[in-house]
Amino acid sequence: MSNKHDKKVGVIFGKFYPVHTGHINMIYEAFSKVDELHVIVCSDTERDLKLFYDSKMKRMPTVQDRLRWMQQIFKYQKNQIFIHHLVEDGIPSYPNGWQAWSEAVKNLFEEKQFTPTMVFSSEPQDKAPYEKYLGLEVSLVDPDRSFFNVSATKIRTTPFQYWKFIPKEVRPFFAKTIAILGGESSGKSVLVSKLAAVFNTTSAWEYGREYVFEKLGGDEQAMQYSDYPQMALGHQRYIDYAVRHAHKVAIIDTDFITTQAFCIQYEGKAHPFLDSMIKEYPFDVTILLKNNTKWVDDGLRSLGSQKQRQQFQQLLKKLLDKYKVPYIEIESPSYLDRYNQVKSVVEKVLNDEELEGLQHTKRTLTTEK
Repeated sequence: MSNKHDKKVGVIFGKFYPVHTGHINMIYEAFSKVDELHVIVCSDTERDLKLFYDSKMKRMPTVQDRLRWMQQIFKYQKNQIFIHHLVEDGIPSYPNGWQAWSEAVKNLFEEKQFTPTMVFSSEPQDKAPYEKYLGLEVSLVDPDRSFFNVSATKIRTTPFQYWKFIPKEVRPFFAKTIAILGGESSGKSVLVSKLAAVFNTTSAWEYGREYVFEKLGGDEQAMQYSDYPQMALGHQRYIDYAVRHAHKVAIIDTDFITTQAFCIQYEGKAHPFLDSMIKEYPFDVTILLKNNTKWVDDGLRSLGSQKQRQQFQQLLKKLLDKYKVPYIEIESPSYLDRYNQVKSVVEKVLNDEELEGLQHTKRTLTTEK
């Protein structure tokens, strides 16, 4: 990427931890003023780790995650907006270290073969250092944050308050997953639908039922051991979509522990692939519905006796304990009680309130007499 003499080339530096709509606005404003824009994602291992520990993020984004966010957001301008990575490890932390930092930046310019003519920033205090150490004109974009009153710090610490500023590419790092599980005919699917509607968010339906119709002609008698990983993968795709488009929380119908329980029940042994899925994809909150509602035969259920239902419930609890998954058990057989109790749990999650009993032990919610 060599510059013509009169070509305007802009550069923007940032941690983008995480990127938010204020950043996106700045990048597009800058892009409108130049022929070519280079966005530098800056990382420092020690600093980034501290930012994560002080945040509400569910998992620490890797450098590749941050690059991916930017590449996804600006994929339609990939020939005009270029994304690069600058390693800042070993450089004195901001606001110190400008000399060493500028040398690393100039090396990156040379490595990527571009010569910027202007730096864009939203930080007034950085204008003079950019001019001094990079020798470039500096253009400030919305320094008063009058249009986007948000910062990455605010998002990291209170994400739900600033949810509208978080791009969908980033939301999976903050959205909470609430899994509702239980045995056959426990009312979880209807409950999931109600909760998603009430909280105006997404849900992930139980993929196993769709799999039976799509792959087995609607009859489980053809189910075999090798089908369970396929069901789990399909369910994970549903979950990924729900989390990506969630409004703060995603309500999930069934987890992988339940899939493993059915595999043990019908095949006589656990599946190692499901074991991996359980460990790889944990949920933020797990709610277990007691299997004491009226059993309804819908053609895809076979554990209808009281003994079978109790045994399956105990199997679920055994697996939850095995994998050290904290859960809340809803014991009331009343659908209204269940709805109100689970609704209360979701509200606590949204309000960032502590859920008692989720310390690798269960807390039972019952209807007060």
